[in-house]
Amino acid sequence: MQIAQSVIILLLTTECILAGKHGQRSRKKSKSKVPDKHGTDQSKQIEDMFRAHSYELSIRPKVEGQITKVGLGVMIESITDVSEKNMDFTLTLCLHETWVDPRLRFSSGGKGDSIVLPSRLIDKIWVPDIYIVGSKNSFIHKTTVNNVVLRLYSNGTIYYSVKITSTVACQMNLYNFPLDLESCSLTFQSLGYNNKEVVMEWVGGKDINDLFFDPGLVTSMPKFRLIHHQFLASNQSDSASYNAENKSSLQVMFELKRYPLSFFLQSYFPAMSMVTLAGLGMWIDPRSVPARVALGVTSVLTIATIITGMKSSLPKVSYLTAMDIYLWVCFLFVFATVLQFCALNYFMKRQQNRKARIHRTSAKTSFESWRKKICCFSDDPAALDIFFRLGYFITFLLFNVAYWVYYVILTYHDV
Repeated sequence: MQIAQSVIILLLTTECILAGKHGQRSRKKSKSKVPDKHGTDQSKQIEDMFRAHSYELSIRPKVEGQITKVGLGVMIESITDVSEKNMDFTLTLCLHETWVDPRLRFSSGGKGDSIVLPSRLIDKIWVPDIYIVGSKNSFIHKTTVNNVVLRLYSNGTIYYSVKITSTVACQMNLYNFPLDLESCSLTFQSLGYNNKEVVMEWVGGKDINDLFFDPGLVTSMPKFRLIHHQFLASNQSDSASYNAENKSSLQVMFELKRYPLSFFLQSYFPAMSMVTLAGLGMWIDPRSVPARVALGVTSVLTIATIITGMKSSLPKVSYLTAMDIYLWVCFLFVFATVLQFCALNYFMKRQQNRKARIHRTSAKTSFESWRKKICCFSDDPAALDIFFRLGYFITFLLFNVAYWVYYVILTYHDV
């Protein structure tokens, strides 16, 4: 009896196991028969290719031989800051790249059919390793999503766009500051491929309306005005690499003209005022020693403060800028009024001492009369004061004429 029960239990258990396996097989078959309603036929072909591991990310696409041609287009939204202190400029741009990858061709109903790949598939596709030469800091915008788009066409053509904000170094020539023209460049280059593997070329228009999203925002910047731009293509030698390869490089040159009005109001006009004020102080009675000394010292300290304030907003360069020359000449003019009053006060004291002495009645020789003409300032301090007043303003006027003619007219096109 017990043996019969054991046999029955064993048969029931075996039947249950077989029924379970049959149910699993039927469920798998039913799942495989249900069509996937998500995505298009084109996206399914791309995803099936990645699932089959038939696409190698590390291998660049090869079309027409061994060279991969990458078209590059730039749309600059804004140039937000051009800093002469940090020697850089910050801009926001949309970088458009295009190339052909035959491995990504797919069949479609129309010749021009295309799809926009999701971000999870962009990371699995070969993308040119283009970087901005001289970039100090860059980031990709993420409002409201990652600003990266890749559109794939049925013939394998790829359009890749990314929005970037970058701070790029710009080596400025400040000899003529603030009456200068500065030339800054935006250079794109491949990081790992030489010009025998990847060649870049400009695509699209080269007019100002093609380069800038809104030309009005760029031509009316706070400190600079864009007066010229130029597209260049060249091969740059990467001497830092182990084999000194030549790499394809694309460059946009910007020529920027500085607005000098703010600097004129902040530095030039106060310096002129101090020089004029110090010169007018020579009309004060020389016997009013405290008034003339206070005016001269105040003018010197004011010019020194202006020089210190301007140097703090500029990089530490080893040469004198145009503004340095002007401010230091103004400093010398103001300081000369203090020295003039010291000399005038000395001659006045000598004149007073001379009058207190007994005048000599002996005839003077011709040598004495000649010496008197030379030393007329010591005999008549008022003549020294009048001579210095006229020479002071005439010299300062001539200096201004020579300064502005040289820096505004003769060096207008120097960068």
